[in-house]
Amino acid sequence: MTRSAATDLELPRVLALVAAHARSAAGRRAIESYDALPSTGEGVLRARLTLEVTELLAEEGTLSFAGVDGAAPWLEPAAATPHAAEDLLALLSCARRVAAIRRTLLGLPAHLELLHDLGGRLPDVHGLVEWAAARLGRDGRVPDGASPALAGLRRTRARLRSEILRQLDGIRRANPQAATDAPPTLRRDRFCLPVHSGARSKIPGLVLDSSGSGATVYLEPYAVVELNNQLTDTAAREREEVQRILAEVAAAFAAARGELAAATELLARLDAAQARALFGRAVEGRVVLPGEGERLRLVAARHPLLDERLHPLRHELFGEPSSPERTVVPLSLELPEDTRTLLISGPNAGGKTVVLKTIGLMVLMAFHGIPLPAADGTSIPAFDALYCHIGDEQDVTADLSTFSASMAFTARVLREASPGALVLYDELGAGTDPLEGAALGFALLEELGERGALTVATTHLASIALNAASAPGMENAAMGYDEAAGRPTYTILLGRAGRSRGLEIAAAMGVPAAVLDRARELLGGQHLEIERWLARLESMEAELERERDSARRAAEEARRERDRVAAERRRLESVRREQATALAAERDRLRRAAAAKLDKVLAEIERAARERRHLGRRRREQLRAEALDLPVPGEAGSGASLEPRPGDPVRVPSLGGSGTLEAIRGSQARVAIAGKHLWVPLEQVQRAPGARPQQRRAGIRVEVEPPPAAELDLRGMDSEGAREELEHALDRAMAAGTPMLRVIHGHGTGTLRRMVEEICRAHPAVRSFRHPPGSRGGTGAMEIVLEGEGDRDPA
Repeated sequence: MTRSAATDLELPRVLALVAAHARSAAGRRAIESYDALPSTGEGVLRARLTLEVTELLAEEGTLSFAGVDGAAPWLEPAAATPHAAEDLLALLSCARRVAAIRRTLLGLPAHLELLHDLGGRLPDVHGLVEWAAARLGRDGRVPDGASPALAGLRRTRARLRSEILRQLDGIRRANPQAATDAPPTLRRDRFCLPVHSGARSKIPGLVLDSSGSGATVYLEPYAVVELNNQLTDTAAREREEVQRILAEVAAAFAAARGELAAATELLARLDAAQARALFGRAVEGRVVLPGEGERLRLVAARHPLLDERLHPLRHELFGEPSSPERTVVPLSLELPEDTRTLLISGPNAGGKTVVLKTIGLMVLMAFHGIPLPAADGTSIPAFDALYCHIGDEQDVTADLSTFSASMAFTARVLREASPGALVLYDELGAGTDPLEGAALGFALLEELGERGALTVATTHLASIALNAASAPGMENAAMGYDEAAGRPTYTILLGRAGRSRGLEIAAAMGVPAAVLDRARELLGGQHLEIERWLARLESMEAELERERDSARRAAEEARRERDRVAAERRRLESVRREQATALAAERDRLRRAAAAKLDKVLAEIERAARERRHLGRRRREQLRAEALDLPVPGEAGSGASLEPRPGDPVRVPSLGGSGTLEAIRGSQARVAIAGKHLWVPLEQVQRAPGARPQQRRAGIRVEVEPPPAAELDLRGMDSEGAREELEHALDRAMAAGTPMLRVIHGHGTGTLRRMVEEICRAHPAVRSFRHPPGSRGGTGAMEIVLEGEGDRDPA
């Protein structure tokens, strides 16, 4: 690639935009001193370095390169070694920057290989920085601790100064009429007293100076002459020690000059890579590795010198107008497979040249490692040369016309072009007779195609486009044009030739209709027929494009519907699996619950057998109900959230009914069933979500019979019969709301009495029981107080 080709593509201006993001002058020079088209390998390395720096910016933030520029003049091979403190401080700042960046790069993750390698190539100047920093402060002064001698001299100087000032102050106080009110001062580097000129004889000493008016003289009293002499000598020796230390520092930097010079070159390369990454951030760019794709493919590519996102920077650097003229239309282009030549045609000012420049710049930027202002999917093939002919290259001094200059370029391309070349040719066949120009232009395209070069050319000659339509390896492309608005759309349409629309543009520019009509007559029927066929082809392609868009939308809708159905199928399958799992878990839970209840009932039966205690019919029914009552899935289960609370619908299996839980006190619960308020053990109450109060289970009825007798006589009955009679009487009394039941069991062996006591303890309706006084039966009877309505507490 020649320098003129880079200029034609305006690469220097693009590089200036990138260099504006550099943090050092060395970095800017590294960007702007571009070379020929880099090799594919070098382009890949630059792109990879840009990618790694982009990741570094995300993790560590922007790197600082402060101090690099200040040391540059002293790192030139022919530069003399500096000895001034400020110049040595510039070298120290540079060394500090080298050490800091080296430390940062070596601490990065291992996959950032190029940055790791760059950090390893930077010299380890940490020792030099520490040694020099101990002898040269950040303010440019040599610190007291730079050497023991310097520290001693500065202590001596401070002591002498303090002693001189003390004595001068004493003399001033002892001679108030002679000395002025001004404090001691320096004249000729010696401390002295301001004294009235008329009274200077009152203080013996040497006159060092006088004021401009002559009213004051500056007198060095004899008492401090020797101290001043000592101070002057100490200051001279201090200066000599400082110069000696600075010479040591200068010698150390002179020895490290080669390392520091090499380090600044590496830092300039790193700064350039960071500038490329920052430029990419500004344009939301993509780093494209050259050679990753076999075909040229641009997706929404924007020319950097037209991109609205860079307008403020172009305004600052190039003085562009303060607001962009129009919105840029991104370029999307993909060469079909086996296509080596793309011929672009269309109207003037339709964007053909911008397409060529955009293609050329995207290639150059990719090979220089600069992120492309383009979308994902962009790919750049490998090229080993780039030839570019854009604009008018006539040269009066070289006796070259426009056509001669284009033919000179053509001859050079044919001498040098290889299969890996990219050729960009603007206005192919222009500048001479159209027939000859078309013949030469198409012959050039054929030759470059046979050589394997990739060629993108523009033309206004319809004959070249017609020949390209049937030539192998060639493809036509037209610049879009809005017929309704009468202006170009700046989009590119592959597969057909474009119309130049010279007559339409002439009409829009105000050329008289008579001249245009005569021009159409002169064009002849063949040309007009070609124009009509091209117009018809454009119309047909537009219709096909609309149909293709409709089919694409229908296919997309079908794809979304398929995806939705597939997602629903997956969801249902997931629900089925979850339900199967839940069913298995519920089955296991019910088994465990049934086993637990059965174990509890069997334990009760076994305990009654051991105690030789008879279980009455009522108790047997309760045990049977407890054993058979299992919580319905979804209605009752484990967990505190299913515990019954006051106001909840509940069921009491031992009573065979449902109702509402009214209160909970300790281990007892008060429930309302069939209009009655009963206290029952809380463990017998189960929450029944969704059940209405007073809702009865299927096959269960709670009937209120006529009020039972208030007394029950069990004498003469066997134990089993007496148990059944007592339980039945208690149930009737509970349902009827009878407050007390008197049971006569007699004395006998005490079997009936014990049975009555056992039932009273277990029955949920019994509040208390006791033997009445002897006048009402004594120990041969039992008075049982039943739960009634109201708010009585459980026993």
